[in-house]
Amino acid sequence: MTRGLCLWLALALAAPSLRAEPESSTAAVSAEAASALAGMTLGTTQLRIAALQAVQAGQFGLAIELGGLLLRADPTDPYGHFVIAQAELRGGNAASARRAARQALRYARSDVQRHEAARVMAAAYALDERYFLSQIWMRRALIDAPDGAFEERAGREYRAMRGMARFGLSLELTVAPSSNVNGGASEEISTVDGLPLVGILSPSAQALSGTEARGAISLGYALHRGPTSETALRGYATARRVWLSPEAQDKAPGVENSDLASSSLEVGIQHRRSLGEAGPVISASATIGRSWYGGPRAYDYTRTALGLVQPLGTSTALSGGVSWQHQRDADSAFNDVETVGYQLGVIHDLGAPGTVSAFLIGGAAESDNGQITRDTRGLRLGYAPADPVGPVRLAFELSAFEHRFPDYRVLFPVPGGREDRVRRAGVEVVFERLDYAGFVPVLDLSAERSESNVSRFETETLAVSLGFKSRF
Repeated sequence: MTRGLCLWLALALAAPSLRAEPESSTAAVSAEAASALAGMTLGTTQLRIAALQAVQAGQFGLAIELGGLLLRADPTDPYGHFVIAQAELRGGNAASARRAARQALRYARSDVQRHEAARVMAAAYALDERYFLSQIWMRRALIDAPDGAFEERAGREYRAMRGMARFGLSLELTVAPSSNVNGGASEEISTVDGLPLVGILSPSAQALSGTEARGAISLGYALHRGPTSETALRGYATARRVWLSPEAQDKAPGVENSDLASSSLEVGIQHRRSLGEAGPVISASATIGRSWYGGPRAYDYTRTALGLVQPLGTSTALSGGVSWQHQRDADSAFNDVETVGYQLGVIHDLGAPGTVSAFLIGGAAESDNGQITRDTRGLRLGYAPADPVGPVRLAFELSAFEHRFPDYRVLFPVPGGREDRVRRAGVEVVFERLDYAGFVPVLDLSAERSESNVSRFETETLAVSLGFKSRF
């Protein structure tokens, strides 16, 4: 991005903050009038008005001089530092603007002053194309936003900075008590439909309650960005940790918390391109990754994917994608898996009622290990009301999946193969009014039930997770 465009952004961000002081609402003066003011004896209020008018008239040197006069009378005057920061910013001197803005923030006496000083810091970093730091300072501005209008303005500016940043970072963290942290069976007795087999499942194969924490970090760096396309490097890491409840520890004393821990790390490249103003947006990606379970490496994988989003008018979009993944087991090639997946869906904005979505999802996994070979198909429905419900914003999801394992065995081949039917319902509750630096708490409630002709895979899970996400 050119320095001129960065300067335009900085001016667009900083200019509204000149209205932060109620006493500074006079109209801009001409350059001649501003020059005349420099030779007059003025009180503090008149100096502030004159300094504001000098900035508005583009007389940045004069504004700095007037700001200096304010500071000569009171070195802790936040408005004097703020005027100098504004003048330096609009004059293209990012480093000087940051120095003055830091002093304005240091001596600020109200939320408005702290908010506006942080916005100038953000704009000054944007002027130097240091967008990662500019986003941090804009979040700092959000902490002191005095009302919703200031928050919305800062949010728009934050999104603008994020859109121009080559480097992107996002974090996720959730903590959830769960009735089934190990994916264990609901019942102790093991049966297989069609076979005269009855057994007792070990405690570790039965559902164990506890608490799980999930964290994820996503990194991106734009190698190329044009009007209709972008190519970016991507990195993604996840970690899951589990703490068994005292009841679960008594039930399965041989199971350690670390046995249920998992992590993954992947890097890849993605290309996105828009084919015309009303045409589709296509994407392609290639990824390599590694996964760990219970400590040791579990498998490595490579994945490629293609995606498409086609607008259908102004309120509807068609979304589809296909993917291929090759998974190499850490211990034996017998457990290697090749997976092909697809999804096709539609998203529709109903206006005031909200947004609805429906997706068909499926895939197939092939392996020399018949216990892994499977086919999957399912449906996922979503609904998000357009407006908050009281202090929270809601989103609902229902899904139903069927997994078929045609070669599954329990000592003997299971007649007709193993069939699992999974139903899930979930609701996301976002507490928008508990905002801190643009982050809000999110509560996820979910219930899942799996039915199978092999009872080991009949499960029930209730989970409540608490996390945080960005509003922007």
